[in-house]
Amino acid sequence: MNRWLGVDYGTKYVGTAVGDESVSMALPLKTVSAQPDADLLDTLHKLAAEQGAGGFVVGLPINMNGSEGGAAKACREFGARLHNHTGLPVEFGDERLSSWEAEGMLIEGGLKPSERKDRVHAVAAKLILEAFFTARKAPDEAGSDPPGE
Repeated sequence: MNRWLGVDYGTKYVGTAVGDESVSMALPLKTVSAQPDADLLDTLHKLAAEQGAGGFVVGLPINMNGSEGGAAKACREFGARLHNHTGLPVEFGDERLSSWEAEGMLIEGGLKPSERKDRVHAVAAKLILEAFFTARKAPDEAGSDPPGE
């Protein structure tokens, strides 16, 4: 499976992005309301179908020391509901600092605070997806011989 739908899950807003693992690139899509949960699950299922995504990557808010707290537990529970609702695979990707980095990118792009509010979650989903692709590629690269050997 090459196409994935990235999800930056939050209690108020959920950012989405679509990416192709074969080229390790993703594009932000949109930010949607997190409530009600049933509508969110339907929206994500439809978006995955529209984008030809075969699975989801949900951002997992891991603490800076590597531990998982209540927010990570909520994301894992959401991922289970998403899988049960869609039947598609759900993976988790480290989302540490993704929102902070997304905000910085939008500031550098010259967006006003009101414009950034609507886009930051989708850009964070893009970053989560790209980090997921990089992490999956790393074991393959680590096991390969250096060029010329």
